[in-house]
Amino acid sequence: SLKTLIPHTDGEKLSKAAILQQTAEYIFSLEQEKTRLLQQNTQLKRFIQEFSGSSPKRRRAEDKDEGIGSPDIWEDEKAEDLRREMIELRQQLDKERSVRMMLEEQVRSLEAHMYPEKLKVIAQQVQLQQQQEQVRLLHQEKLEREQQIRTQVSVRTPPRPT
Repeated sequence: SLKTLIPHTDGEKLSKAAILQQTAEYIFSLEQEKTRLLQQNTQLKRFIQEFSGSSPKRRRAEDKDEGIGSPDIWEDEKAEDLRREMIELRQQLDKERSVRMMLEEQVRSLEAHMYPEKLKVIAQQVQLQQQQEQVRLLHQEKLEREQQIRTQVSVRTPPRPT
């Protein structure tokens, strides 16, 4: 299922390792695209602020009006175009973010399915360590009881005359 989500040529045979590698590369490219879109979004926000606020640049542009069209109408149209483009970019970013999260979850799931033997080995190692710890504790308790018995016997038994 992960193979169907990554860009590749149809009919191309891919091993599980190749699918995971391409998935990692695709996620990396999505992150780069996200960074690029965020930078572009920031630039567009600055651009909108320049044209929507009463900045010195805007006042100079209005002062230089030579009667060719209305600068307010042109700026309003351009601002509206920018708003639409920002909405589209935000939607695209949200879509890519959700795809990335879905891909990351699928990678985790695939890793769990691909390496169940490794998980079994780790579980067996943990179980063995727990058993060894139990044996060590039992042995330590036995030694402590023997020491207590020796101490009690030596206290009760008077020394032999020599």
